[in-house]
Amino acid sequence: MTKLDARRRCALRWKHALVPNALRNVQDVRKMTNEFIIRRSDDMRAEITSPTHRFVVDLIARECSCNRWTLTGMPCSHATALIQEIRGLDIVEFIDPCYYTEAYLATYELRVNPLMDRQLWEHVELGYTVLPPMSRRPRGRPKKKRIKDPNEAKRTKRMHKCSRCGNWGHHKSSCKESLQAIEAQGTQALPKQPRKQQPKRRANNKKTTSTPGTMEGSQPHVEGGNQSAVGVSSQTLLSSAIVVVIFFVVFEVGVSE
Repeated sequence: MTKLDARRRCALRWKHALVPNALRNVQDVRKMTNEFIIRRSDDMRAEITSPTHRFVVDLIARECSCNRWTLTGMPCSHATALIQEIRGLDIVEFIDPCYYTEAYLATYELRVNPLMDRQLWEHVELGYTVLPPMSRRPRGRPKKKRIKDPNEAKRTKRMHKCSRCGNWGHHKSSCKESLQAIEAQGTQALPKQPRKQQPKRRANNKKTTSTPGTMEGSQPHVEGGNQSAVGVSSQTLLSSAIVVVIFFVVFEVGVSE
């Protein structure tokens, strides 16, 4: 309401026949007509040549080959150049009436009546209750994806290279190339070498237990790779005992003789 009243009072102060934006556009277009070459065919038609293009202007049909006059209702720079060339013509006569100040005032001449407080409204019994419209849930799963614009650029999918045949568009698990074709192309990927299994380390957390026949300072029981050393030491003791027994036998025989 206040916006309509403000625009109407503002339009009453305008003195020109055109609205300010249209008047400013006409002044800007007139500055662009200095480089045009005009070749008239009659009083209302001409050929306008710019440094880059050539256009045909018809003032009777109010058309230009650039189509700007037809789309906007404002004469383009080519039509303005021809209007200024002909004496007795005013550019305001070739502008669409929607850009006139009279049309602007006619748009905002209606008033919006002020509204009093809701508490002062007259209460009216309608005799019925207005309910929200009955709606059914549509069949199927509700859509979550937005509806894309047909002119929207589509995302390009990322291409994958197969490590088996070297071609693009699939993975190794879905590769359908034969081994003969791969060997002929010479693009077969080298097989991966299996990892070397490292021996697991045993945690030597077993406590050494001493047998009742062992003495203090003797070595504990050894398992695994030290059993060979224990066998060698037992053989050495046995051989030394045999030698001692033989020595005593020989000594007793010599004493008896």
